[in-house]
Amino acid sequence: MMRRCTGNHRKVYCILGICVAAFLGISGCSEEQNRQQEAEGAEENLWDDEITIMHVDADDANFRAYIDEVQERLQMKINILPYPVNADSRHAKVSFLLAGGDSSVDIFAVNDEMINAFKNEGYLEPLQGDVMDVETIQAFEQEYLRESVMVGDQVYSAPYVLDVLALWVNEEWLKEAGLTQIKTEEDFYQFLSYDWGEGRYAYGGAWEKTYVYNELGEFINLFGGDYYDWGNEKTREAVKFFKECVEYGYTPKEQMIDQHEQMNQKFIDGKYGMVCMYSGSIKTYVSAGMYGMDKIHMTLLPDLGGNNVTYIGTWQYALNKASENKEAAKRFISYAVSEEGNRLYAEMVNTIPARSDLLTEDLDITGYEELRDFLKSVDVQARPIPSNSMEYLETVGELFQKYILGELDLDCYCEKMQELVDKNINS
Repeated sequence: MMRRCTGNHRKVYCILGICVAAFLGISGCSEEQNRQQEAEGAEENLWDDEITIMHVDADDANFRAYIDEVQERLQMKINILPYPVNADSRHAKVSFLLAGGDSSVDIFAVNDEMINAFKNEGYLEPLQGDVMDVETIQAFEQEYLRESVMVGDQVYSAPYVLDVLALWVNEEWLKEAGLTQIKTEEDFYQFLSYDWGEGRYAYGGAWEKTYVYNELGEFINLFGGDYYDWGNEKTREAVKFFKECVEYGYTPKEQMIDQHEQMNQKFIDGKYGMVCMYSGSIKTYVSAGMYGMDKIHMTLLPDLGGNNVTYIGTWQYALNKASENKEAAKRFISYAVSEEGNRLYAEMVNTIPARSDLLTEDLDITGYEELRDFLKSVDVQARPIPSNSMEYLETVGELFQKYILGELDLDCYCEKMQELVDKNINS
């Protein structure tokens, strides 16, 4: 005889059914979570090689896209760390990590000031031979390599971006002054002496003590002077020009606290009509909606009776000697400075490639044609930067500021500069 279920039995069965369903559901979820975790783990460990780069463009979305592309091409995991914004803090950060033998960063993006300090300290892995072979070295400006990234036959960094010091002008200001260009000395001084009114200056500079050496050396060249000879009359003329700019109101002496970022912002805001600035700032002008032949643009250097010479610099990749991933790091640098890799970076990040052979090709870069025309009109030169770069540049700036403020007369200033150059560069 079949027994009928009582109410109590039905409750027990219902509870058991719920427990079984719950168990199966939990088991299913657990299995699904495990599959997801395994998939994520497989993705994270997809490539054997992994490196970490500290990079000046870390926060740039285009640079991040470039790194994503390079990861796929090289089958390599690339971690990116940012730098401090301030140049002094950036230099100090790298110096601290390298001097301490820290291996957490494999590759540092460095500029001329940084490499001139670090290449003599034994902190960096030489790159000649396997990364910078003979053919690759020939693709870069030779004098610049010797002056900036080499010690004897040793190559300590690989350039990937070219920066050219150029003259920039606001076209609206040019028209206001009744000019179509700043080509001659007469054009130059007509622009400088025009009455721009309250709070507007013909020329703006970055005269903070670690930055002013850029413009100082540039105008010494334009006046036909010699940075290594401070008794040269043309060198002295260039120095006198800077003081006259302040005395005649062509430029404000308050800019002695300004670095490039502050100078560029004032230029964009319409406080300056003309600045001396590196080509890499074109991205800043584009982002502000101020770049163009009818707005802010590059102009050829005026003929001031001197030399048509301008400074160049680069950003470079340097390999930490303490790196535990040297082979992978070298593989990345080799690709980054190859013809393919350097073109990829230039076009994706919108910068000028460091390889000279690429400058003869058609590249999709904002302002590229303008820069090529500028380069055809000048000779290029590496900046004179000794191994104690930041200490030296700071002293150059301090002496310059004392001269501008009247604490040193022309003769005393030039004497002290000659002593400084002789001790650090001419010796």
